[in-house]
Amino acid sequence: MLSRLPIIARFHWQPAHGLWLFIFVLTAVLQATGMVPAWRFDRTLISQGDFWLLFSGDFVHLNWVHWALDMAGLGIVAIFFSAYASLRQWLWVLFCASLFSGLGMYFRDPQLQTYVGISGVLHGLFIFGALHEIRRYPASGYVLLALLIAKLIWEATQGPMPGSEELIRGKVATDAHLYGAIGGGFAAATLYARSLFDHLVKVKNR
Repeated sequence: MLSRLPIIARFHWQPAHGLWLFIFVLTAVLQATGMVPAWRFDRTLISQGDFWLLFSGDFVHLNWVHWALDMAGLGIVAIFFSAYASLRQWLWVLFCASLFSGLGMYFRDPQLQTYVGISGVLHGLFIFGALHEIRRYPASGYVLLALLIAKLIWEATQGPMPGSEELIRGKVATDAHLYGAIGGGFAAATLYARSLFDHLVKVKNR
């Protein structure tokens, strides 16, 4: 188990805060300038070769309410989990969650034509954060992980959380949450494997 971080350390500036701030500003600018149609996940355009839309759809939103809810989730990640990884590691988690979410929807949800929102990626960031929380604060970490898994099970069996679609005035692509969460878990596993390998190399070279 890693040593606990002082609570105050969560509020200290971390390199990853620059990443979250960039995403906050980027998504706000895209929303304000009407770039949603050009950036959203669009199955037809992706099949024609615009593969970057697999990722860009995460950074545009249905409306400002949708944007505000996602940014609130990103703010929680920024405050509580930023200190758990380096900027490079967070970029890897972000990439994996976005990749798994985009590819998952493209190959596993053929009926879905368009998609916007960073909620799928957020689930990956939360899974990654919860796994690291467990290593430092087991009680809160396990509770958070259990809540995330319960939410994913609910969405897989019952559909969107009650009131969520009415709030954002649009359909919630719940599968994106699952695929993003898997991406976050994959990123955590690969980073753990890398740190374990580096540790074994150091021990061998002593």
